[in-house]
Amino acid sequence: MADPTVTEEWITASDGAELFTMQWKPARESPVATVVFCHGFGEHVKRYCHVFDKFAKAGIEVYGYDLRGFGQTGEKSKRLGVTGGMAVTCSDITDALRKQRREGVPQFLMGHSMGGGIVAHYATVGEERSNLAGIILSAPFIDQPPKIKPSELKVYACTALSKIMPSFQMKVVIDEKGISHDPQEVDKYVADPLIHGIGSLGGLADLIWSVRKVQRQTYKEITLPVLIAHGNKDPITCFKTAKQLFDKIPSTDKTFREWDGLYHELHNEYEKDRVIEEYIDWILKHTGGKK
Repeated sequence: MADPTVTEEWITASDGAELFTMQWKPARESPVATVVFCHGFGEHVKRYCHVFDKFAKAGIEVYGYDLRGFGQTGEKSKRLGVTGGMAVTCSDITDALRKQRREGVPQFLMGHSMGGGIVAHYATVGEERSNLAGIILSAPFIDQPPKIKPSELKVYACTALSKIMPSFQMKVVIDEKGISHDPQEVDKYVADPLIHGIGSLGGLADLIWSVRKVQRQTYKEITLPVLIAHGNKDPITCFKTAKQLFDKIPSTDKTFREWDGLYHELHNEYEKDRVIEEYIDWILKHTGGKK
């Protein structure tokens, strides 16, 4: 099996912001599907090379980028954690989907953790949502587990302050031991210089209220095929809330994959090969027979 072509590129968004992007192209002339990917909070797209190499070897083209405020995009802008808000985030996704579209090739949108919450929101309001063949939510941030969930007082205080100083940076504590049972993956996470726990008041408040709106109201708009994968021992994003969202969405083609005993980053657990293969299989089953 031929190796995929992996490219890195800096692009300029419509508002002048510079975004670090990566693309994994299959060796075959035409991909069977394309995927646009959104990573999680405080991390970056290069952490997914082992995932998307396998996607590309299966004929699936992937386009991902470091979201505003994170990874190399955040480092270059010197505005760590400053996302510009959900409207800007969704605009970037729309641009990415249009850039990567291939005539006659099914297109999917995938996100992990924070990225999963963003994708869920995009599926309710995004300009290109009706053109998607499906969405994949990996351990999506719809809510936090009760043990680490901030009080409503803190949420409302953060929201109020975000109106005054949206770019104010704050540290968000993430228990790195909760990402995977594999200590090598935890060590890599801790040592990664591009991983940080910095968010902005505006970005965090907008994210929280956007996913709450999906959870409480706009879930009714999610009618396209959906795969949600979540470890039932995830200490970082709430498994129970993700399952409740899944149960409510009206899509007639939806799958909830519960991974027993696994933590937050399914793709970095000991079972990662099975996890990745299941993502690939689900995509291939939703390509309308294209091979």
